[in-house]
Amino acid sequence: MATAQHKPFKTYPLLRPLAWVYRQVMRQRNSRFDDGRLKTEAFGLPVISVGNISVGGTGKTPMCAYLLELLCNTGHSPALLSRGYGRTTKGFRKVTSAATAATVGDEPLELYKRHCGTVAVYVCEDRCEGAHRIIAENNGTDVLVLDDAYQHRYIDRDLNIMLTDCNRLYTRDKVMPEGRLREDPSGAKRADVVIVTKCRPDMTEGQATAIRNELGLQPCQQLFFTTIKYAAPTSPYPDIRTEESATSLKNAKVLVFTGIANPTSLTGHYSHRCASVKTLAFGDHHAFSSNDIRHIAEAATDADIVITTAKDFQRLPLDLPQSLKQKLLVQHISVGFLFDQQEQFNDIVRLTIDKYKTEP
Repeated sequence: MATAQHKPFKTYPLLRPLAWVYRQVMRQRNSRFDDGRLKTEAFGLPVISVGNISVGGTGKTPMCAYLLELLCNTGHSPALLSRGYGRTTKGFRKVTSAATAATVGDEPLELYKRHCGTVAVYVCEDRCEGAHRIIAENNGTDVLVLDDAYQHRYIDRDLNIMLTDCNRLYTRDKVMPEGRLREDPSGAKRADVVIVTKCRPDMTEGQATAIRNELGLQPCQQLFFTTIKYAAPTSPYPDIRTEESATSLKNAKVLVFTGIANPTSLTGHYSHRCASVKTLAFGDHHAFSSNDIRHIAEAATDADIVITTAKDFQRLPLDLPQSLKQKLLVQHISVGFLFDQQEQFNDIVRLTIDKYKTEP
């Protein structure tokens, strides 16, 4: 049942010898953390880590956004710490309204803007240094959320969340460079919570059970299933145009351009909602050049609407052609829990923080 919604994905068997070497290196590193030869550091506040054991495309950013909103709504003052992948700067930085994708990375900038600057977002490639600097600022942070930190084990965490794409489960993948795994699949045993992301909204209980059996988690691990929720796309230039209605989209010729790890879900979302869909796919975290913008503008000539993701929009230059601005809409996504699991997940987060407060 579960395999029906999974398409085959590409691996590179000729690179298996290199993958074997990389796997051994990661196994040795993890064993040194497991037996205490490499130390983890606690920082005096609850730490929640969101990550994966694969390279990109599992939905870490929307899950971080969900956690930040949950924490804010329950009276906490969270801070998010990210490496700031793709930025041209180094060291510790706080994301501000003056930041750009080049200075802090597209994902931290999107998270900052998504919460209208009300949540403290920081970047630092050295996570321990970043955590120390955040605490030293003494700005009232009472929960630290780590973005993409599953392999960054120098920071102790109270809740370790691992994501896996429903369309590319880690149990079916291979270690880099043969596949896209950052470490051996056995690394999943470190997770307190495993979330299967990007599931079809109509996933059945039987399909979920098949995946549960395939993953073979430990009794102490919790398993959740989520899907992508698409908001109505909105214009980043409200003085030019407003969000589109479902009716206008249905009759529109749409160009979707992306620079994300896996655009399949997004393009699939629009493929049966519009008159026609044309796609332009760039690499993950792609820095859009002036030539790229010209190429996009040319491809958009015959389109009624041009759609890109909120993350991609952070990397677009400010001086877009007016013709492109008039057609451009930004797609925001969020997390939707399946099988009425949302409150169960929220309780785990709340109990983790409450347990931390009560422990000596």
